[in-house]
Amino acid sequence: MYKKIIIIISFFISFTMGNNYTISPVVKSLIMPGWGEKALDNSKRSRLFSNIEITLWTVCMSSYTFSYHQMLKYKSFAVEHAGISSAGRDKKYWVDIGNYIDIDAHNDEHLRWRYFDELYDESAKWSWNNRKNMKKFEDMRIRSDYYSKTGEYIIGAIVLNHLISGIDALYLLRLENITFLPRINNGINEMSLNIRF
Repeated sequence: MYKKIIIIISFFISFTMGNNYTISPVVKSLIMPGWGEKALDNSKRSRLFSNIEITLWTVCMSSYTFSYHQMLKYKSFAVEHAGISSAGRDKKYWVDIGNYIDIDAHNDEHLRWRYFDELYDESAKWSWNNRKNMKKFEDMRIRSDYYSKTGEYIIGAIVLNHLISGIDALYLLRLENITFLPRINNGINEMSLNIRF
């Protein structure tokens, strides 16, 4: 998926650069924050948006990396302290083993609630050696989910940075098209405002 997006963006950029088309600074900033501001010779704003973009991508990748490593830790911890087989388990299973000391406690409670479709068979058996380890596992799993969710929010911030940079480039572009011309005619002071679209 990511390879396809990178290929499409690369093709778009090479196509627009290969021909003698001029790209609007707004489009440049929507593609890469700071690029449009740089084209409009505003290096201070260009650096600001570029640095924000780099920081957001770094934090996003770090967040997903920490989430993945935390997931590996809690799975190996559960294998060691709950005696499970981690192959082919879904998200719900990992949540359930963090909330019940063993499979019997889980199945008994779900039988009382009449949630027959949520019962586990013996192949999904687990039994924590103590509640302290079960709590430690649950804390690791929640931390992994937290890092993953943080990564999702940061992706939203990256999109927002692109939009704000595009709007800023549009503002700077329009600002170039506004001129104030003071005139003095026979002792009468005048100010004219010219706006080009």
